[in-house]
Amino acid sequence: METFESDDGHVFVRLDRGDLVLESIVEACEAHDVDAGVVVSGIATLSTLNIHYVDRTDLPEEQGDRNVDLELEGAWEVTNVNGIVADGEPHLHITAFDGERTVGGHLEDGCETNVLGEFTIRKVEGIDLERRPGDRNVSQLRRRADESRSSR
Repeated sequence: METFESDDGHVFVRLDRGDLVLESIVEACEAHDVDAGVVVSGIATLSTLNIHYVDRTDLPEEQGDRNVDLELEGAWEVTNVNGIVADGEPHLHITAFDGERTVGGHLEDGCETNVLGEFTIRKVEGIDLERRPGDRNVSQLRRRADESRSSR
């Protein structure tokens, strides 16, 4: 992995064969102090694709009961990765094609780069974001709680 930062706050991430996608993006966010940001572009080829998606509308309380996990091997052409970074943690979605089918969902750990990966992260200044459980224990994007106001 190699990263480059522009003067206006864009972080470019290049992944090489064997690099892990989500883990590398997290590492790039840490290295470039991206607390709040947007992954605005992502392309890659993967040999391992790990995602989850929600396949129901009744949403039980337990996430494991509502998510379908896919762990797919083979040559996957990634056409898009995007999402939001809040409190330094990326929440990303991915779309990929293996020559026969297209799949999409929430990007998980363990997605291994086959040939290359290129991602662009845009830092956003002036806002503190986090994710907290909301209705049905769904992680929701919110402004980060201000400790000084809550202690008054």
